Amino acid sequence: MISSGAPASLLSAHLRCIDSRSSCVFRPAACKSSHRPTRHISRKRTVSPLCAVNKDEGQLTVQSPGAALKRLQTRLPGGQNDSLPPQDAPQGDSAPDWRLVVGLCAAVSLICSIDRASISVAIVPMAEQYGWSDSAKGAISSSFFAGYTITNLVGGYVATKYSSKIVLGAGVVLWSLFTIFTPTAADLGFMLIPLCISRGIMGAGEGVAFPAISNLFSNWVPVRSKSRSLGLAYSAGQIGNIVALGTSPLLINNFGWKSAFWLYGTLGLTWMLAWVPLVPDQPPNKTKALQGGSGNVEVSSKAEKGVESLSDVPWKRFLNSKALWGLIAVHCSFGVGPLVCLSWLPSYYSDEWGLDVQKSSFLSGLPWALSFALANLAGWSADTLINKKILSITNTRKLMQGIASMGPATCLTALALQPSGPDGGSLVVSAGLLTATLAIGGFQAAGYGSNHQDLSPKYSGILFGLSNASASSAGAIAVFITGVLLDKTDSWSLIFGAVAVVYALGFAGFAALGSGELQNYDD
Repeated sequence: MISSGAPASLLSAHLRCIDSRSSCVFRPAACKSSHRPTRHISRKRTVSPLCAVNKDEGQLTVQSPGAALKRLQTRLPGGQNDSLPPQDAPQGDSAPDWRLVVGLCAAVSLICSIDRASISVAIVPMAEQYGWSDSAKGAISSSFFAGYTITNLVGGYVATKYSSKIVLGAGVVLWSLFTIFTPTAADLGFMLIPLCISRGIMGAGEGVAFPAISNLFSNWVPVRSKSRSLGLAYSAGQIGNIVALGTSPLLINNFGWKSAFWLYGTLGLTWMLAWVPLVPDQPPNKTKALQGGSGNVEVSSKAEKGVESLSDVPWKRFLNSKALWGLIAVHCSFGVGPLVCLSWLPSYYSDEWGLDVQKSSFLSGLPWALSFALANLAGWSADTLINKKILSITNTRKLMQGIASMGPATCLTALALQPSGPDGGSLVVSAGLLTATLAIGGFQAAGYGSNHQDLSPKYSGILFGLSNASASSAGAIAVFITGVLLDKTDSWSLIFGAVAVVYALGFAGFAALGSGELQNYDD
């Protein structure tokens, strides 16, 4: 006996069922998909994915294609096949694998960091050539974050409403062109105004990058692979810092400081040659939400509904969200710590220890190599803890963030208490503590770095824009104040001690308010 859970027309078009002692065969005449696995219930009976067996009543029940797809996935080895697309996704050669998107986003994260970090090395010979003070250097470095902050907010919304691919590509072109223009802007002089404007526009281009990437990942990447994918994208930025800090001295010594900006600016334009033809404007799962863990591809009406206008965004609910405020608190602390270190470490090694550009850049780049490794380790570890249900998402995020925040706070406190300079200090100890500070911070990729998508896959790009804009503002202010304090006090211990306090306070906010649970911002 067969009871139907699908229309009669579907049965006549797609199924040929024999009695319960024989087989029930799924025969989609028009379907060319290779996914036709069957399962032997007994030695004499084979049941298709569209047929469910009621053992108590001895019945075969014909299911809808959606329900059958869920049953099919649970039969796959490991519970889920990452490469199985949603029902409405383009298949075959027309749909690039989600891993390709992750790889290209990691590559652009690397390029983004190269273009941003290069000035931290180049500013040393630039300051010698133009006679800049520490305050002037701080103003130039912080001007980047003025544009960066604005487009973090705009980029998150635009990437959610329109195509994240186009938003990211436009940002890459903008920041690449103004990276190339940086030497010309510096030559113009006029009280640093052209250079600060140029750096601000460059920052505006880079500001859309991570909100767009966050939104791309929420639509492309399976949930069970989110932490490791985000870890790879974020940690690729650390490799970009290494490349910039490692190659800039070679370019500066052999071709002059202007060559670094000219060369690095072409990298993003080259990346566009792969991005434009290989990635579609909209993800294949535009109307689906990939759910990991259970091994199912489930429809999520909240995830598929787009944001048509700014009035559709639940801004009031964001402001009342304790989880979001906890996330913003810790993100701001990482806007201060790493950015102050990235912007000022070459100057610290040059001024305090008398190292030349090449040696100071090597010591400044070493921490980012270790940070890359630890960020990826954190991503895989977090996914394992969550997927195996060893810890909840909330506790996993707080564990990873606790390591990422309190480790650097401890190292910087120790550094602030150390004698500085060759007269009584140790370069090995100082470099070791700074290396540990930035390396351990890589665990943030599985902490707050993955938390936006925990709170709301639908609004992840906007949430990232909000928190990153706040962090960028905090970082810009901190980078500028660092220059002013150094001009007035010449005390690096003061700087390191203050940053340690910021790290600790940021984690305290996340520990008290943070959450890894899905927030119902629309309800």
